[in-house]
This record gives sequence, C-alpha cells and structure tokens, in this order.
Amino acid sequence: MSAAFERRTFAPGEMIFKEGDPGDSLYVVEKGRVRIWRGEIEHPTIIGSVDEKGVFGEMAIFDRKPRMANASAELESVLMRMPASVLRESLYGADPLLRQLVQLLIDNIRTMAKRLDELEANTQLP
Repeated sequence: MSAAFERRTFAPGEMIFKEGDPGDSLYVVEKGRVRIWRGEIEHPTIIGSVDEKGVFGEMAIFDRKPRMANASAELESVLMRMPASVLRESLYGADPLLRQLVQLLIDNIRTMAKRLDELEANTQLP
C-alpha cells in the first residue's frame, strides 16, 4: 500500500475512535472486523460491521464534522490509516458535481442518524 497509510493492530474491543472525535483519517480493514456503533458501551446501538478490505471513517473527512459513531475492533484487527489530508488532496481534483453529490449523501446520512436518535429518545420508557 501507499506510504500515506500507517498500519496499526487493534485488540478485540479496543476503541479506534469515538463519536464526536475529529475526523482526521479513514481506515481500511486489512485483517479482522470492526464494529460501528452509537450510544453507550454497555448498551450500544450497532450500525454495522466492516470486514476485510472495507473502508470506514470517511464521512468526517468529507464534511469536516466530528465522528457520528464509535468504531471498535470486533476481532483482532489490522487497520491501514490514511490521514485526512491525503484524501482531501485527491478530492480537490475531482469533478465538482461528484464532490457535491458525495456531500449530499453524507448530509442525508447524518440527518437520518439524528432523526433515529430523536426517535429512540422519544420511545424510551422513563
């Protein structure tokens, strides 16, 4: 892989990033599996898992907003980390329409996540 990537191993259950952290990089799963989740560690709302060759953490790079979820290693995982600056440099050369479309998709995902949080808060019993 490119020199822009940094390889790191995470133990099962180890946090990779937390909701609200700055989006300073994206990750590629070289080996293992990563869980993406929201809420408290004792009662997580699982968004999904990222398997080998999968990518995660890209949304915060595109829109420069804080992470909208937590990421932790489900299994022992080897991840390749790409700094935000490398991806942003690639994006600057992309077609403006494509950049706008990507931003629209990310905005839609963030809006849906916010609405789900509101629904969940309204349906919890006192």
